[in-house]
Order: sequence, then structure tokens, then C-alpha cells
Amino acid sequence: MLLGIIFLAVGIALAAWGFMNLSTAMESRSWPTADGKITSSQVVKKVERYTDSNNRRRNRTIYEAQVRYDYKVGGRSLIGSRVTMADSGSSSESRAKKIIKRYPPGSACTVYYNPDKPAEAVLEAGITFGTLMIPAIGVLFTVFGFAILFLGRKSAPGRQD
Repeated sequence: MLLGIIFLAVGIALAAWGFMNLSTAMESRSWPTADGKITSSQVVKKVERYTDSNNRRRNRTIYEAQVRYDYKVGGRSLIGSRVTMADSGSSSESRAKKIIKRYPPGSACTVYYNPDKPAEAVLEAGITFGTLMIPAIGVLFTVFGFAILFLGRKSAPGRQD
């Protein structure tokens, strides 16, 4: 039962956060744009330590495309660092390299910014694979949580239906 409740709670939280992010990603397609300039673009390698299912310490390498850009909204200078609404690292160095190749330092770029919060900005507006993954994982966790609770309830000792 406890495991089902944990899956359910995590699933609902992930789904809620993911759907809010997905909504913002959809809205970003209609955000106003500003001219920007890429100030830096690099692949950053991070090594994370974790414990595997056999209780052994392991290393996992994550590559992040870090892109920084300047833009102005209403005469105010701003600095952005998000390429999409779902920026994240990956175990694929080539994926990170493809992103920074699109945004070399010194190049001009189009910045999509939130008109209510101009500091919230992206270079690529709209829905991406990453924006779909978080709510999908949240929904899966929620379904698993309900399944565990339902199956646990049916197999509870002394239960008669």
C-alpha cells in the first residue's frame, strides 16, 4: 500500500509540474521576439555518482549544452540561458554538440520571451520531446500507483468482494 501511495504522490506531482511546463512551452510559440546575440556556447561534461540496484557505486556522465545570450526588451538588457523549455543534460555528447553548433558565440539569434516576465526566454519556442517526457512519466507513475493500490486492496487478507 505504501509503495502505491508513493508512486501515486510522485506521479501526481510530476504530472502537474510537467503539464504546467508543457502549457508554458505551448504558450511560448506566441511570445514576442527580440533580437539577441549568443555570448557563449559550450558542452559541459558532468560526472554524477550514484548507487545501482546491486548497491555498487557507479559514475554516469552527463553532457549539457550551455548557451548564453543577450537580448533587450523595452530598453532593458537581459541575459538568457534556456534553449528550450525542457533544457536538460543527456548521456549523448553528440546531442549537446548539435545544439551548440546551432548557436556559435557571436551569432545573432531570435529570442522568444514571456511578455509578463521578459527574463523568461527561450531560443526554440514550442513543444519538444523533453517537454512531453515529464508529464508522460508522471502519468505512468500515477497509473502504477493506482494499480498497486488496487491490486493491494484486492489481495488484502480477509477481504471479501
